[in-house]
Amino acid sequence: MIKRICFFVLGLFIMAFGVAFSIKSTFGTTPISSIAYSLTLCANIDIGITTVIFNAALVFIQMIILRSEFKPKRLLQFINCFLFGYFTDLTLYIVYSLNIPDNIIINLILIFVSIFMIALGIFIYMPANIAPLPGEGCVESVAIVTNWRFSSIKIAFDTIMVVISVLMCYFFYTTPWGSVNIGTIISAVLVGYTLRQIAKLYNHIAGKDINIVNK
Repeated sequence: MIKRICFFVLGLFIMAFGVAFSIKSTFGTTPISSIAYSLTLCANIDIGITTVIFNAALVFIQMIILRSEFKPKRLLQFINCFLFGYFTDLTLYIVYSLNIPDNIIINLILIFVSIFMIALGIFIYMPANIAPLPGEGCVESVAIVTNWRFSSIKIAFDTIMVVISVLMCYFFYTTPWGSVNIGTIISAVLVGYTLRQIAKLYNHIAGKDINIVNK
């Protein structure tokens, strides 16, 4: 159990770094954090707080999707909301304290570093089967009721988050591209794909699969 908790926390921390690098790139944050970042821009609220609010809302969406299949264990996701919100603030502080050069080449590299870290974080923490982040919990919920591939649903889910973020910033911020930019679009397509490739690489090296969807 201790090992599972360690992998769980490590995965969340790596994902938070992915979010931080995407914000630092100035090319748009990751899709899963785009709505939280849009709330930050529109309401001028700390992103740690908006991350908690948005993720808590996703837990209630899972209740609607799963209905009778929603297990009480999933309520642990409310703890994840606060933990991930704290990690997001912490990693943002760390990333900005690194004094990374601000130029287009570095920022493009940061986008792909962010994509890899988000996918790797999911791959590490989801199999621990403690409680998913609400974003992945929603994807997992759809996978449970439809038996569709997790990575494919992840791509569709991220795309929806991007569209909602653009609409939020269009109506309530100075520009529709406040939290969404080319990096967000790339992430929406590549996080799920990267997750799939990491899983395939693990299978090739270890000779076994990792179960990302936990019923």
